[in-house]
Amino acid sequence: MTEDESKKIRIELDHEQKVIRLGCWFYDLKGVLIAEATEEDKKKYNCGKYMTYPIVDDDWEVRDDECIADGIGRLVIGKKGETVYLSQLHSVLDLNAVEHCADYSDILTDLELHGITVSNRMQDNPQEELPEIINLAIYKIGNTDTFDIYSYEDGYYIPDRECHVGKDGKLYQGRKEHEDENDNRFKQFRQIVYRIAQDVRALSWFFNKPNLRVRCFKDRCFDESHSGDLSIPNDWHTAIQTLEDDINSEIAQRQDVYSDDYFRDKLPII
Repeated sequence: MTEDESKKIRIELDHEQKVIRLGCWFYDLKGVLIAEATEEDKKKYNCGKYMTYPIVDDDWEVRDDECIADGIGRLVIGKKGETVYLSQLHSVLDLNAVEHCADYSDILTDLELHGITVSNRMQDNPQEELPEIINLAIYKIGNTDTFDIYSYEDGYYIPDRECHVGKDGKLYQGRKEHEDENDNRFKQFRQIVYRIAQDVRALSWFFNKPNLRVRCFKDRCFDESHSGDLSIPNDWHTAIQTLEDDINSEIAQRQDVYSDDYFRDKLPII
């Protein structure tokens, strides 16, 4: 540990080879810088007298990302050489689904390059791999054409997405009140069918599981029995009723085009 003469700043080195998440990317944690917080810091980070900043990578960069506001402990993914379950990455995957920083596979590959293995085993039964059918629950938000689509964490994880039915009858990410009628440049990219199919293909590539497909069902309300009918209601929009087939069709088309892409840019299995 080193400390400056004013004793307002000190640096604590970390020798445990930890990997930390900042935003949607991962970094080698070299240590932390602890500084006396200014009034601006206290407002920005809601901290007390001191603020702790991570020092990362070989250039020893001190980072002040907004995500450190609640402390950096929860941002530490693990140590080099360790294994994490896919469900443990839900926070970064959900964030990436909103901010569109990269492809799903880029997030997984980045963590892999930092020396942490991502497992596709079941967390409560590591002897079993995750099932190849990915269950997507769909929740209808009020009396609207807005829906929330999410997967359970006991399967291959698909990020939670809120979506709405556009004027063309297709599903788009986000609420309708946020829709930009003049934004046609990324319209296809924002389609839920495209986004989820892209996620499944990324998982297929990363784990070499070409048979991954989705199954859609109605979200079970708290007061419904576990034996109730979870099929998509007939009065829901057609885009929701056909969502399962549309996604699986898109996945199959991608599979045909990129059938042998597993070994492209993938680290060898040891």
